[in-house]
Amino acid sequence: MRFRRQEAFRYEFGQPLPCTFRLVRIDGRSVESEEGRAHIHDISPRGMKIETWLHIPPEQQEIEIQVTFALNDIVFRFLGMLVWQKPLASHYYYGVRLMLSDVQEEMLVREIKQHAALRHGFRR
Repeated sequence: MRFRRQEAFRYEFGQPLPCTFRLVRIDGRSVESEEGRAHIHDISPRGMKIETWLHIPPEQQEIEIQVTFALNDIVFRFLGMLVWQKPLASHYYYGVRLMLSDVQEEMLVREIKQHAALRHGFRR
């Protein structure tokens, strides 16, 4: 597999990846919410799509969340902004724009590649 550093990609999980999230800031004000459960459907260094049964009111202008998940036995904890919401039956899908440092981005890309290779039967 070849990947170019500047190339944009989005990795879609065959089986959605469990995660937790909590609200950390609404309209610039710090908040402390309980953790909610969700599933990550796809991810890239710039963002992710999550699904949850929790409704986050869309009238808030800026909602910052902290998402925690494990990939290849490595726990990631990233901050992100909700950028869109789509209700579907009793669940909600949210688009999250991730706010990653260069180091976090490199680590995420490396682990996504490893996950994809293992999933498709490739060995390093």
